[in-house]
Amino acid sequence: MITRYTDHAANERTFLAWIRTGLAVIAFGFFLVKLNVFVDATGGSPSHAVAEHVGVFAAVVARYAGLAMVVTGIGIIGRSGAGFERTRRAIDRDEVIRMPRSRVESLLSVAVAIAVAIFCVYLAVL
Repeated sequence: MITRYTDHAANERTFLAWIRTGLAVIAFGFFLVKLNVFVDATGGSPSHAVAEHVGVFAAVVARYAGLAMVVTGIGIIGRSGAGFERTRRAIDRDEVIRMPRSRVESLLSVAVAIAVAIFCVYLAVL
């Protein structure tokens, strides 16, 4: 039997949950970028000049928000791998250690929230 099996299993489940989250964020980012292409191809442009400029601006912002979400998803996956390895090593140690606090998860969550807000504004403008 593996020493501290339940701790290692919990660490692995957490790692896999972060991987799923990162992949979902990446997929949503690709969706944002592809939605722009789809809207452009179907001629989803507004009728009057002011709305047209707002629509073009929103499309550009949504495209960059999609790319930012892809990068954020990659960051989530990278951070989860580092956290998994750090926790695995801490579980294997005999002495009790203090794990340093990290604000990376909070920053990545804020980045995703901002990108989703931009997407909502983009859909409202269409």
